Amino acid sequence: MIFILNLYLLISLFDHLEGITYFISACLASILLALSIYAYKKKYVKKILYAVFAFAFFAIYLSLESVENFYHFLVPYSGLDLFAASLTTIVLIFFFLAIVKK
Repeated sequence: MIFILNLYLLISLFDHLEGITYFISACLASILLALSIYAYKKKYVKKILYAVFAFAFFAIYLSLESVENFYHFLVPYSGLDLFAASLTTIVLIFFFLAIVKK
């Protein structure tokens, strides 16, 4: 019985660490978003604008993942997983455009 309780606490700890990691990553993506907006306003380079959108969608994605880890009751009733997968694809497209566009 104690083994099962310890295993449950360990899994719960990993769930919280995962959520905290997503939250910290969302904060870092938001900082990068702010820096890229500042850089765009200073230089007006179109490539930077693609990075702005990529960081914005990435911050939204990481925030959703953080919410999903902290509030498990929201998961079955929402399409967060489908929406998050779509955001990942959008982020990749914007980073690709930032690299390829002249």
